[in-house]
Amino acid sequence: MRALLSALVFLLWSGDLPAYAVDGVPAYADLLADCAAAKDSACAGEQAILAAQWPKALSGNLLSLRNFAFCLSDSCYGALKVDPVKACALRIVVAAIANDPVQQADRDNFDQACGPLGPEDQQTAKITAREVVRAIRRARP
Repeated sequence: MRALLSALVFLLWSGDLPAYAVDGVPAYADLLADCAAAKDSACAGEQAILAAQWPKALSGNLLSLRNFAFCLSDSCYGALKVDPVKACALRIVVAAIANDPVQQADRDNFDQACGPLGPEDQQTAKITAREVVRAIRRARP
């Protein structure tokens, strides 16, 4: 299972969208859904908006991290693949890097994203979150 997850997160994007696959950090392209199959015409536009936010998320921007966590739960007009484990991981990251005490809304979102996961998926989310936090700390001066 871990080898499969590692193989998925190390895929690199060859197009114009930003790609980041450092250690266990997902590349932006790995998160994208197929807009041709999406029922919502806003899919491609949402992907373009999210593309600009991915580098911000990986630099520790809490709003961008929250947006991606939400979209990984909701798909945001079909723009991202729904991935509850990655959504949970990003909720963990928000709590880990916030300078202030964790806001109640972030706690509620954490409970909603991570609570339904089984023990194995929660462990995978923790590992992914740890790698994302490490990448963010390396990117900060």
